[in-house]
Amino acid sequence: MMQPNEQGWLFRQGELILGPVPANQVVQKIYSGELDGKSEVQAMGSGAFKRLADVDAFRVHLAKADAKKRVDAHAEEHATKQRKSRNKAIMITGIVLTVIAVGVVVVGSYLAVHTPGKSSEELAYGDLISMDPPTISVAKRSGTGEEFVEIPGMTGHSGNTTRPSNPNPSTPKNPTPGKQRMNEEANDPDGMATVKIDKNSIDKVVASYKGTLNPCLKEIYKPGVAQVIPIEFVIGGNGRVTKVWVDNPDYKTGQLPECLLNALQKWPFKAVEGESPTVSLKFTVGKAG
Repeated sequence: MMQPNEQGWLFRQGELILGPVPANQVVQKIYSGELDGKSEVQAMGSGAFKRLADVDAFRVHLAKADAKKRVDAHAEEHATKQRKSRNKAIMITGIVLTVIAVGVVVVGSYLAVHTPGKSSEELAYGDLISMDPPTISVAKRSGTGEEFVEIPGMTGHSGNTTRPSNPNPSTPKNPTPGKQRMNEEANDPDGMATVKIDKNSIDKVVASYKGTLNPCLKEIYKPGVAQVIPIEFVIGGNGRVTKVWVDNPDYKTGQLPECLLNALQKWPFKAVEGESPTVSLKFTVGKAG
């Protein structure tokens, strides 16, 4: 009788009978999973099909194939767990980085507004631009319409587009009797009226947001030249800046006052009752070389 590895073999797949194939091809089909211990095979000439598990010549190969399947299944399970763990770690890392980034932005914004430290604008231009302490009043300044930038329809409570001087500077105007008095008294010797204004609130806003004017001022920087740029602006009844004067003959009109007005209108001053406060600032741009 011929040995199994020398015979041709028939095998069943569903309702089909395939073959004959040599024994080594039966072994290959066992390892590939096409045939298992329940599959039926028949040696050519034997006249009867048997289960592979009942054929001695293939039992060792069936055992090895089963062991290989178990090893492969364990490896796949381990790889799946690793992928899930890796994806989970990536997701957690992404969430943590997002939270940190949001925290940095929020804390940075808070510190820029609520701490006495320098803002990013001040750090960028601190060596080029400096500012004197602000002066606050409600007096009307003399001058022509060419000295300020104004938004139409956004004048202060007085409605004036020019600021006439007090004809008698030595005699300050008296506040209206019974008018609510505010926090701080301001007196300008050049025709300014003596009034009460909320100086502390205005000072805080100026201190927090003055750096936002630096991008405008840096545009006029000249190496080796120290330029003094006094500016004045009016805070309207709704707390929004309505006019800006640049008291420098080179920059009374044009890009600088327009840029300053655009920046100043983003400053969050409180709403004003009565006279519209005027804030005077003086910047020095550049250093004499």
